[in-house]
Amino acid sequence: MIAYIIPFLVTIVAAIVFDICKYKNNAEFFVWMGLYIYLSGLIGLRYMVGGDSYFYMLYFNNISTNNILDFSWDSEYQPLFTILNSLAKAIYSSFTTFQIFHVLIINSCLFYYIWKNSKLRFSVLFLCLLMFYINFTVEILRESLAIMVFIINYKNLENNKWIRYYIGVFIAIMFHLSAVFLIVLPFLKFLRINRHYILLLIVILLALNQLNYLFTFFENIDKINKKVNDYSEASYGWKSTFLFFATRTLIPIGLFYWAKNKFNIVIKYEYLICVFGLLGVCSIFNTIIFTRFTNYLMLFYCITLADVMIPFFRQKIITSSKLFVITTFVFILFTSGYMSFYWPAGYYVKWIPYYSVFSYESESNKFIDRDY
Repeated sequence: MIAYIIPFLVTIVAAIVFDICKYKNNAEFFVWMGLYIYLSGLIGLRYMVGGDSYFYMLYFNNISTNNILDFSWDSEYQPLFTILNSLAKAIYSSFTTFQIFHVLIINSCLFYYIWKNSKLRFSVLFLCLLMFYINFTVEILRESLAIMVFIINYKNLENNKWIRYYIGVFIAIMFHLSAVFLIVLPFLKFLRINRHYILLLIVILLALNQLNYLFTFFENIDKINKKVNDYSEASYGWKSTFLFFATRTLIPIGLFYWAKNKFNIVIKYEYLICVFGLLGVCSIFNTIIFTRFTNYLMLFYCITLADVMIPFFRQKIITSSKLFVITTFVFILFTSGYMSFYWPAGYYVKWIPYYSVFSYESESNKFIDRDY
């Protein structure tokens, strides 16, 4: 447990010192790199930590290394994920090799993008740790690679370089099929958080049953159609539906609408936040499918959230606006913490207790029962 708590404590202290108090010197970079190295070691050297990781380990153990570029379009996983596994296994036939490859890709993309695109780096990193980091690094290993491709590819979307952008989308799809969602993003760049957008959310909320027609476009694509059918039959219950709607739509859109209209705060990645809110409404129709798409926007949401909230924490006097932001922040902490570490019931058992490859359990090749 303490292994997971350490980076949270360090980022909280660093956020207070470097982001809120604005104490800037070379120590900031060294702390940043220290967190990068620690998290890379923590995740890369884990032993049987993560529910999905266990099944990816079984897949890794069964793949051939005779030809690294040998893959089938009909296989269970997408080609680039298969190639990455084969490459890692060709170097050393332990799943730890792939884990190290994977976490270095994830951490390098995350840490680089945050460092280059936010002045509130530790606040953003704290939100990332709270909201999605564990899920990205020990659970949704394929999808998180597709998400990192999108993060690196985002500048092409922002600068309307469509050929480069759609090449990046294709690469992302070659890691995980959920990246087909990225195809529609350029057509939504007009969205802004205003009264018209709020009205759009209400209209979509009232017309949710019509979303069935959306999935008819994928009926002739076997792999996507199968996933849609599988996810359509699954359900997490009303509590999950409400939580996702609250954390993807009610909280972010309510907070940013208030900040934009009352204080004229510029909302960074505004149209991505609008898409985030739309997906939150659509999650009422199908929680699993539409909240999966929000994974691609989580980093941008964390950066925007820090940009809006931290200036209020810098205020030396207590105002009604500061109290509102603090209350919202506490609500975000509890809901995000619950959804990341407890939902569904007892989800934390997938990674707690933590074991490393140097532990007795690893050396004795002990099976860790995590209710797979």
